[in-house]
Amino acid sequence: MPSKVKKPIPAKQPKLHVRKGDQVVVLSGDNKGKTGTIIKVFPADGRAIVDGEAGAYETKHVKPNPQANVEGGRIRRLRPVAVSKLALLDPTTSKAATRVKHERAADGTVTRVARKSGHKFTK
Repeated sequence: MPSKVKKPIPAKQPKLHVRKGDQVVVLSGDNKGKTGTIIKVFPADGRAIVDGEAGAYETKHVKPNPQANVEGGRIRRLRPVAVSKLALLDPTTSKAATRVKHERAADGTVTRVARKSGHKFTK
């Protein structure tokens, strides 16, 4: 039986190497090597929803509800993927995943930089 104790919410949200709108490559699983775009990120859970050929789908069975004008049946929808299975796609080489480092500018802003090519990801 699972524990009824809730995990404490962290004071600060964890930092992730991916953000909304990034082009990513899936590193493992059924969609290994496929690319997609991040639609939404859930930092507290360490997950992200990826669209495109790398999108992972789940099936939900829905009962019909005529009052709410909802048809019944099976609905396919995107499910979150663990961020650890995603790597940024380097736009300069665009052939492989890249690791990211964070550089702090003199004015205090932090930019993500590709390790191999040195490309700066702005957002």
